[in-house]
Order: sequence, then C-alpha cells, then structure tokens
Amino acid sequence: MTVSAPLIQATEKFAHWMQTYALPLWQQQGIESSSGASTECMNALGKAEFAQDRRTRVQARQMFTYAAAYELGWCAQGQGIVTAIQHYLDNHATHPQYPGAYVFKLDAAHQVVDNSLDTYDCAFFLLAWSYQFRAFGDTCAKLRAERLLAMLDSTFKTTTGGWLEGSLGGTRRQNPHMHLFEALLAWYEASGEAKWLARAAEIFSLFELKFFSHQHGVLYEYFHQDLSPLSFAQGQAVEPGHHMEWVWLLRRYQMFSDAPVSAYCDTLYQRGIQFGQDRNGLLFDEVNHLGQVTKASKRLWTVTELIKAHLAEARIGRPGAELAAAKAINALFEHHLNCPVPGLYIERLDEHNQPLAQSAPATSMYHLMMACVEAFSYCQNK
Repeated sequence: MTVSAPLIQATEKFAHWMQTYALPLWQQQGIESSSGASTECMNALGKAEFAQDRRTRVQARQMFTYAAAYELGWCAQGQGIVTAIQHYLDNHATHPQYPGAYVFKLDAAHQVVDNSLDTYDCAFFLLAWSYQFRAFGDTCAKLRAERLLAMLDSTFKTTTGGWLEGSLGGTRRQNPHMHLFEALLAWYEASGEAKWLARAAEIFSLFELKFFSHQHGVLYEYFHQDLSPLSFAQGQAVEPGHHMEWVWLLRRYQMFSDAPVSAYCDTLYQRGIQFGQDRNGLLFDEVNHLGQVTKASKRLWTVTELIKAHLAEARIGRPGAELAAAKAINALFEHHLNCPVPGLYIERLDEHNQPLAQSAPATSMYHLMMACVEAFSYCQNK
C-alpha cells in the first residue's frame, strides 16, 4: 500500500528541517570544542549556554541523536561527535560507587556537582549504546550496556518488581521503567539476542499488573514502594503524552514478540486523545484519571509522542491514523518549530498555546529525532 500524500509531505518537511537546520545547529553551536560535551541548552538566539551545569542524561540523549543521524546518512560527523561525548563522560563523569554508571551532573569546569545516580538516566545510556552498536558496530557499547544493567539489577532491583529510582530513592515512577523498556527493545532490535526481549517482557508485566489502571483505562505515574498508586491527586495524575509513548512501545513489543497488546493500545490511544488533546491537536501536560485537565500547559515532547503513536497505529491499519500523524507533524511545526533561528524549538507553551520564554533544552533533540526517524522509516518501508 502507498503512503498518503499528506504524510509524505509532512515527513519530507520534518526530515529536511532535521538534516538542514537542527542537526547542524546543535553540532556547530551546541558541542563544546574544548571538551566534546554537549551544551545543556541554547538561548533564543541559537547560542549555547556552556556556562550552565550539564546533566549526563543530556550527553546520553545527544549520543543517541547523532548515532541515529549517522546511521541514516544525515550527519557524516556523527560518529566523531558521539565518540567525543563518550570520552568526555569517561574522563569526567564516571561514577565512583556504581560500576558502569555516571554521576548526575557536572559543572562547566567538568567537576562533579551532583554524584547521585538516576535510574531514568541509565535508561538513556542503554539506548545510546544500542545505537552506537548498530550504527558503528561498536562492541564496547554492548559491554557497557551489559555492565550497567547488571549493576542496576544488583543494586536497585526490588522484590516487588522493577527498579528503584536510584541512589536518592523517593516516590517510584513508571517513567524510568518505560524508558528501560524502550532501551531493552532497542537492544533486541540491534543485536537480535533474545535476552534483551526477555528483560523487556519483565517490564511489560509491570505495565499490565501495576502501571495500567484496568478500572479507569489510564496509565498512572506515581507509586508507593510496593508499586501501588499514590493516594490523592498525585496518584491519580495521568500524562497523555505517556499514553502515546506506551502505544508506540507496546506496538514495537508486539512486533518483536507477538504479545497481545491491542486492547491496551486501543484504550491508551483513544483515552489519550479523548481527554488529553486540545482543539489544536496538542496534548495537555496532565489530566486526572477521570479526564479532567489539571495542567493545561503543553511541552514539545508530547507532540513527538503523538506522532509516534499515530504512526504505530497506522502500521496496524487503524483508519485515519496516517492523516492524524501528518496533522501532528504540522502542529509540531506551527507551535514548536516556528522559530526565528532555524533548527531551534519552543519547549513549552502555556494554557493558551503561547510560547513560554526559556532556553531550548538539548534533551528535546532525542524526542524530535526519534519521531523524525519513525516518520521517515514509515514512509520509506511501507
């Protein structure tokens, strides 16, 4: 079957923006020449803010971005960029206590300012290394991933299921598990080794048994230590963007394992659109389990997850999903990519969809790149 013209046009525009503007901007302006590290963010003029502290998760996400770009032939310098970031991390951010992990944050002089370990961050190192393995044939990346996952298992895995938040503990969330699910699936796709899919199956079970509310048909975010939902408002918080992200992930898991996920995807997709989408096609930051809007602001990443969910549903033949994906890409351009500096983006909108003045975080390149790759792949391979 052929891809619809609106989706082809929207995807071509998206891929052109990524290749012509975003990747060159973040490479030329966003990589510190003296260290090889990525900036934490850029100001509205497209200038890197190298004086700011830098989280190691930013480095992981940019390694993913440029490895994926290199694999597609969109950035010939991608391997060099990724290698330099990896060297920066190894030289300055290696964790003194947890083997295979990195500290949370460094300052501009490359000194550690926060040596905590965040499980959420570890998921992005696993993802980045899967792309180094597949794009560059880097076998050391596989050893890194195996070592980090072994440390997470031995130090933070619980008898109640899943992993703790990291060295600081605190309220448990579905979000780190969702991104570990993403990374494990990426490793299975890159390596073909069944052990990665088996580990992903553990997280699918957590989704079924703990994260997804069968009563309300929503995905909960925050949990007690036994993974029962928190009480009162926080325990009832629902993020429509995560509904969409899980739709995409579950369809990927289904593609690899033939697991029965359609009922979950139907509910997450339909409920997310029903109570999470405004009249302009954007997703609210947060609603509650009854569908009442609790945070009417919007963030860029929610649109990229909406694009990916529409594409995932289009792959299994959902009527109208291709057109919806095209509309979501166009909404992304209208509200988030319409900047005076090409390649920059607007991270946050208020409840009236007006831009909130702030720097553009480098972390969002991961979301944009993944959505762009998904759209490009869909149009190339259908």
